[in-house]
Amino acid sequence: MQINWLPQNICDSIDQTTRNFIWKGTNNKGIHLVNWKKVTSLKHLGGLGIRTARDANICLLGKLVWDMVQSTNKLWVNLLSDKYSTGENFLHATTNSSSSPSWSSIVKDKYILRYGYHWHAGSGSSSFWFHNWSTHGLIGSLVPIINIHDIHVTVKYVFSFNGQHT
Repeated sequence: MQINWLPQNICDSIDQTTRNFIWKGTNNKGIHLVNWKKVTSLKHLGGLGIRTARDANICLLGKLVWDMVQSTNKLWVNLLSDKYSTGENFLHATTNSSSSPSWSSIVKDKYILRYGYHWHAGSGSSSFWFHNWSTHGLIGSLVPIINIHDIHVTVKYVFSFNGQHT
């Protein structure tokens, strides 16, 4: 579950075992007093906070996605990056027919988790024009001319409004 994308029938089987444990107990009899959707809802929403097998699989693979995105200095990250990643940005990586099951699982999970990624400027001290802070590369190379008064503009300056961050 931590390194491979589980097939849906295995996730369903794990969820069925969990339901049987919660509802039937040891005597193999039981009444479903609470809907499974309610059981798997977050605690602050009135549920029990039990994760479905698919959600657990996504979360556990998400740890690997995080390591790949952060380009941590881990041996497995370096090996997979060198073997499969074509560019410097893992978020653009893909799979092919010769990809390992683990790499394919990480990439598949990346597509699900990417909606949770949000860009933020951090300290904002990087040059707006001459540092690679965006997905478009150096902004300065995309425009024909930069006013000499704007050369030292920072990301923080551009993304602030009346001195307050937006």
